Amino acid sequence: MAKRKQKPPEEGSPAWMATFSDLMNLLLCFFVLLFASSTMDEGKIQKIAASFDNITFNILNDGSVSLVDGEMMSGGVTQIPDVNSVLNEAGKNIEGETGNESVSSRTDAEKLSDEELKQEYEQRGEEQSEEMYEEVVQMAESYSIDDEILLDYNAQYVELDLNGSILFDSGSANVKDDAKLFLQKVASILVKYKYCIIEIEGHTDNVPISTSQFADNRELSAERARSVYDYIISQENFIQSNIKIAGYGEDRPIASNATEEGRAKNRRVVIKIYNQQNSNY
Repeated sequence: MAKRKQKPPEEGSPAWMATFSDLMNLLLCFFVLLFASSTMDEGKIQKIAASFDNITFNILNDGSVSLVDGEMMSGGVTQIPDVNSVLNEAGKNIEGETGNESVSSRTDAEKLSDEELKQEYEQRGEEQSEEMYEEVVQMAESYSIDDEILLDYNAQYVELDLNGSILFDSGSANVKDDAKLFLQKVASILVKYKYCIIEIEGHTDNVPISTSQFADNRELSAERARSVYDYIISQENFIQSNIKIAGYGEDRPIASNATEEGRAKNRRVVIKIYNQQNSNY
């Protein structure tokens, strides 16, 4: 029986290999496009990272985007599909500006004169002091010591005027025993403002004093301020670095020293609670 004659092999690559090559080329183009769309100018990335202060949060509607250590990540791949939309949604822009509202506020501030800025500053301080004053009045009434304290305020502080005769015997800087409960209540008021600057000032009349303990009225007033300070901080948990003490002797009278009534008013301890605006210095 005669053998079947074999056909000679076709020239060139098999047909399936051409299809496979086309597929590989398409896949290569696809991944190149993916890579190109996922890369971004490094300078823009640094500006975005700086504008968000290295915090972590979600800012895109579709999918989670995290900004950590200066890199924007999504699914483990550095990518920002639309930088301007990201920045607009976060209230920033690529140039590092802080938003329209802040720019507008800064522009308005530049238009104000020094006198207007000073007035605005004082008005803000006045409002803060007035709010503190009302709080202190309410607390003093609740502790039933409002009749023993003279209260006032200005744009810098709220002032508590304590009668020296309630606190000390004549010529002495030791707190009287029957005044300690009164000072405990004062301390309970002051501790509410322990994050503010508190000044304790001692004042006297103009009657000269010269004893073995105190050379003059200034030393007496300073020691009385220190005694009030020592007792107050023993009652509550204050920030001692926020409390200042001073003795002014007879140099700052509030009444005439020509009468006994006036001299009694000048013998006092003044406590000033500075408002938040004037405590930041």
